[in-house]
Amino acid sequence: MADSTDSSSVLHHKAHDLLNLIEALNHSGSRLEDQFWEDQLNQTVQLLLNDVDSLILEQLLDYLATTSQSDLYDILASLIESIAESAVLSHQGQDYHVLLVTAPITTWTRYQLPEGILSHTQHEKLLSLVKDYASPQAKVALLGQLLSFDQLPKSFAQTQALCKQLGQLALAAQPATIEIDQRDDGINLLADTKFIVSAIAVPVGSPLFAWQQQSDPVQAMRCAQEQWQIQCEAILSTMFAGCQSHYLPPNGYFYNNRMSDKYMRPLALKAAVQWLATVMHKDPKDLTATIARCGDHHTEEFRIGLSVQDQKEILYGCVWPIFSKEEVDISSPHYQDNAAEIQNLLTELGVESILFLAGLFTPEFCDDCEAPSFPTTEGELQHPYLPEDLHFTPDALH
Repeated sequence: MADSTDSSSVLHHKAHDLLNLIEALNHSGSRLEDQFWEDQLNQTVQLLLNDVDSLILEQLLDYLATTSQSDLYDILASLIESIAESAVLSHQGQDYHVLLVTAPITTWTRYQLPEGILSHTQHEKLLSLVKDYASPQAKVALLGQLLSFDQLPKSFAQTQALCKQLGQLALAAQPATIEIDQRDDGINLLADTKFIVSAIAVPVGSPLFAWQQQSDPVQAMRCAQEQWQIQCEAILSTMFAGCQSHYLPPNGYFYNNRMSDKYMRPLALKAAVQWLATVMHKDPKDLTATIARCGDHHTEEFRIGLSVQDQKEILYGCVWPIFSKEEVDISSPHYQDNAAEIQNLLTELGVESILFLAGLFTPEFCDDCEAPSFPTTEGELQHPYLPEDLHFTPDALH
């Protein structure tokens, strides 16, 4: 690894200023000093978020991720996320806290996922459902379409911009007519997350969610989450016909992004195996799954290559992402045995031939289509190709 001093020299001067503040906070010895540095950090981060084209925050996080300063990374990431998904807006002489909220729907199918455009009735029912989920003081705006991962904001600054847009519409009680970039034509995903996106605005100091005013808030929250899943599924059942879906309850933007990622890993693998078995007219027991750990310096993802037994060619594949170094650190309390989970899931799906490759592979991608390469039984990463007589080729699963 390059010397951290040399690496940090390429950072923007504003990133250096932010890094100095984070280090000062990390060395603080009292709550009062913490508050001082936190105020300075909040102001600095907010200034950077005001520039919707800025990627300085992302660049600083990338830098910290390549160093041994994981404690500073955690402090900065938590701070940026909390500011980016929220805003303070004024309306009719009163200040409101606004939170960007999502309710992910993790889903997979053997056919085709819906585009996610809500009918007027579906939109009104979901808006009413979010209002019931929020506190009585809340004002709510909800997008008229479900967003895929590819349609979500690409940066922290864009995330806050969407929060402010929806927040203003909630306060003005106007329809959430915000244009969202559509996915390129021809893409068919078998597994994805669709996000119900809304903003909840409450007077400063007021609770956001209904259960915050209950005598037993934890039990009230659990009841609200159960009702959300039941009612949301009822509203969207026609849209997700032919799909197997899980409805996560509303929560903060970044928290629910991570939750949906974790739900998607097994769904993506399940969809890949069952789709390939179907189009190849094979039973899952006739498939071979080859798994490799991939990353530049440590395990960043598992790649699963799928082929027909006794054949070398990789037909299809699936990426199983790792969300933190701690997840694969056996000494960490957050360690997860991903290899065992992948093997157990493949076994449950009926795959009998499962091969784990030794070592760490450098992740490779196709120069032409940027698709990931997947491991073969011979220990190489290979671009997947389906037989030419197959007419339906889905894109990589999320």
